[in-house]
Amino acid sequence: MENKNIIITGHRGAAGLAPENTLASIQLAIELGVDRIEIDVQQTKDNKIIVLHDRTLRRTTTGHGFVKNLTYDEILQFSAGYKFNKFYINEKVPTLEQVIDLIDGKVELLIETKYSYMYYPNIERHIINIIKNKNAKDWCKVISFNDRALFRINKLDNSIRLGKLFVGKHAHLPLSFDKGLNIRPLKKYAFVDEVIVKHDYATKAIIEKVHDFGKELHVWTVNNEATIQKLIERGVDGIISDYPNLLMKYRK
Repeated sequence: MENKNIIITGHRGAAGLAPENTLASIQLAIELGVDRIEIDVQQTKDNKIIVLHDRTLRRTTTGHGFVKNLTYDEILQFSAGYKFNKFYINEKVPTLEQVIDLIDGKVELLIETKYSYMYYPNIERHIINIIKNKNAKDWCKVISFNDRALFRINKLDNSIRLGKLFVGKHAHLPLSFDKGLNIRPLKKYAFVDEVIVKHDYATKAIIEKVHDFGKELHVWTVNNEATIQKLIERGVDGIISDYPNLLMKYRK
């Protein structure tokens, strides 16, 4: 199939090249020329929305403990870059506001929330308010595996653009799996404008099904050149990668 212009998303900035979900990683992804950047958000004890993949500090920072039990000032005591490379010792866990200020509409921002209000009180409202206060609705999109979070955001403000993450989605049955099985048919997600699946499950059938539904199909997270080529030929709209530099050659 003819190569369309693939949409390139830097995963957690450019997580293979700089410490994930840091301003350094995001800045690098912008400089590499990505179309979009994906980040993850958590909520602190003092209701700050911070950019971090895990609900604890242990894996990516020099700290430990659950984000929900710590204030942002406490989290700022730790390095968010040292474990990647000591060159990045001064990188801190950023806030969502800081990331939005840095990107400033230069690329699109995908904000992945892992948890809903059931774990972080009012997190959906807090994310919406930040996007609105920063006048960033045109270039920010909230994505999630968590249906409770997606449906809540859509109910609170249906002008916020959304994307649905799956691990895998069956093309012909109302069946998908995230952390467990999900039996919602695709039509229940009419309010999202893209579907994102793990690249192993991006079959031609599901790509066509999502396109017939009028949505874009993106895949996560692809760091292998042979797989990138295969997915482009199969017809995906976009690829999320830790190494967005690998994708630049596929630009028309």
